[in-house]
Amino acid sequence: MTDHWNRHARQWQWIASPLRPAPEEVAFAEQAVSEWHRKNQSPAINALLLGVTPEIALMQWPATTQLVAIDHSQAMIDGVWPGDTPARTARCAEWVRLPLPDASQHIVIGDGCFNALLYPEYQRAVSEARRVVRDNGIVVIRFFLRPEISEPVDTVVDDLIHGRIGNFHVFKWRLAMALHGTLKDGVRLADIWDTWHAEVPDPESLAAKLGWPREVVRTINNYRGVATRYTFPTLAEAGAAMARAFIETNCFFSKYELGERCPTLVFRPR
Repeated sequence: MTDHWNRHARQWQWIASPLRPAPEEVAFAEQAVSEWHRKNQSPAINALLLGVTPEIALMQWPATTQLVAIDHSQAMIDGVWPGDTPARTARCAEWVRLPLPDASQHIVIGDGCFNALLYPEYQRAVSEARRVVRDNGIVVIRFFLRPEISEPVDTVVDDLIHGRIGNFHVFKWRLAMALHGTLKDGVRLADIWDTWHAEVPDPESLAAKLGWPREVVRTINNYRGVATRYTFPTLAEAGAAMARAFIETNCFFSKYELGERCPTLVFRPR
């Protein structure tokens, strides 16, 4: 697991949407925070970022915001975090055991954070978010969601070979979701790479054919032999996990390819 995140941090420059938030998704998150700030007029804002997504760390926060980012991987903090300042800091800890006091945060925000958790950890993460957020606060999360009916792996591979997929990261997520079992099973990263290797024995030629940088295509090698599992809930499963502690108030679907599976949802505490 540690090696996987070490490699992921080293490859960060080659990662793009949908794995990283697009400008319109950042703008939506900024708007959600700004609207909350106008409504509540809090003189100082405490915000928690689940992960170290630089696009969120560097977005337009209200001037009085103190942002703390929590990530379980020191390698991701060292390699991806844009650096500590008087207004933002990053700490290495677990989302299911947040080192923060009760009701200490006005904003909790994250990008694809649930997908790095196993299903049994979902409710613990939701409970922790509810514990640390104030009653008048908000939670803003971008989810990666698999469809209710999984598409066949053959369809994903055929679309890849025939140039019907716009970028390699879209392919990786579609393949991961196609191989996904139940939410409790998730998808083993090694199985993603094994399928890729079996279906595309000459990735360098494919990259040249599609006009994709080889470095981007090689990011999938980070999955080789890795037993770590990602989980991709359906929209209903994500909603059910959050509904025990939060009420959805807004959502945004980006228009980029696969944006329909990557909504940003806004919640208020129950």
